[in-house]
Formats: sequence, structure tokens, C-alpha cells
Amino acid sequence: MTTRLLFEGPDTLVYWKESGIPTVPLKTTIDGRTLLSIVSAYYPEVLCCHGTNEWEGGVIHRLDNLTKGIVLIARSQKAYDALMQQQKKDMIQKEYRAVVSKGRAFDEGFEAYPYLDPFESECIITSYFRSFGPGGKSVRPVVSNKRYQEGRIYTTITEPESENSLRCTITRGFRHQIRAHLAWAGYPIVGDTQYGGTFSEDFGLEAVAISYIEPCSGRRLTITA
Repeated sequence: MTTRLLFEGPDTLVYWKESGIPTVPLKTTIDGRTLLSIVSAYYPEVLCCHGTNEWEGGVIHRLDNLTKGIVLIARSQKAYDALMQQQKKDMIQKEYRAVVSKGRAFDEGFEAYPYLDPFESECIITSYFRSFGPGGKSVRPVVSNKRYQEGRIYTTITEPESENSLRCTITRGFRHQIRAHLAWAGYPIVGDTQYGGTFSEDFGLEAVAISYIEPCSGRRLTITA
């Protein structure tokens, strides 16, 4: 499926991003096809609002290049600021569908996994995170190393959806959070060879729903793919 508009409101847009394209440009590579460049061709106002990185426009949260699914975008600076406050207060809820395989291809850098098996019942996985590997391109969950316990704790709530898929819910996320948490639990995402998943041309992670308060109306909206 190709990138498409799911919802248009007075101050927000919700788009479905295809796999294989960045959500926003990198600082060092401003040109190129991204979700933001696609959206701004129809809604140029999204480029006029931003936070710390002005090249990210009104994008409220990013998806990894390979992850497909829902992205929330603000259409004004006022809406952007309000949504970022919601995100900081864990008021924006995001749901993902993860297609997984059993068992990691490697255990390097992973602590012992201390929680329930995600396929046995609803499971709450919480941890700090640390960068891992060459250039810090991967992350690892941390619970026992006190060096990292002054940071923020991140939570992924999982629920079995089928024999090989999980529904995952997060609020404010960390880079690769769901990917690393599921690999830690012994269920890496299909296609996610970076975290021990089996090879597949179809990356098995999709953002399927988002719930937030519309700044202009105060209504809680839930948008699904």
C-alpha cells in the first residue's frame, strides 16, 4: 500500500506511511522522498511549525523507515505545541501490530528477561534503554544496571492477537522501543534482522491506531488504519 491520508482536521492530519521511506529528512540529508515531503506538497503549512528540529515540520512522532502505519502531524504551531505537551504527559496512545517469530538469533547485550511471556496473557514490559553496537545504531533494554536508572522508564503493553502477532500499546516511545522489547522477550519482529528476526521482505511492524485530544475542539479522537 502507498502513503495516504486517513484523517484531515482543522489542526491535525493523520497519514498512513508506507514501509521503506523515512518519516522526516535526516539533518544531513534534507532532500529526498519522505512522508513529510509528500504531505507538505498538499499541506504546505506543516512545514511552518516545528520544535527542536525545524526540518521535521509538524510531525509529532516518527516511525522507523521500515515500519509502516499511522503518523500524526500538526498543521499549526499552536496545535504542534499542544500535541507535544500531550505526548510529554503520556496522553497520546499508539497501537501497533507486530508479526513475530520465536527466538532470537543472538543474545548479545540483552539482560535476562524478567516479565511474562507475551503470548500467555497481557504483558507489561518496562525498561530503561541504552545505545548498543557500532555507532549506537541499536538499543538494549536495561533494568538492573544502575548507570541507566536516572533516565526515563518506557513501557510496552502487549496482548496476543493471533498465533504469530501481538498488539502493542505505547505512549511516548523510545527509538526502536517495540522492536527491542519484543526481541528481549524472545519474539523478534519478522524481517527485523537487526534484532534477531527472521529474514522477510515484509517488515512485520505496523502502527494501526492513534488516540489523542484534538487541540481545537478538546475531543478525544481515535484514528485507525
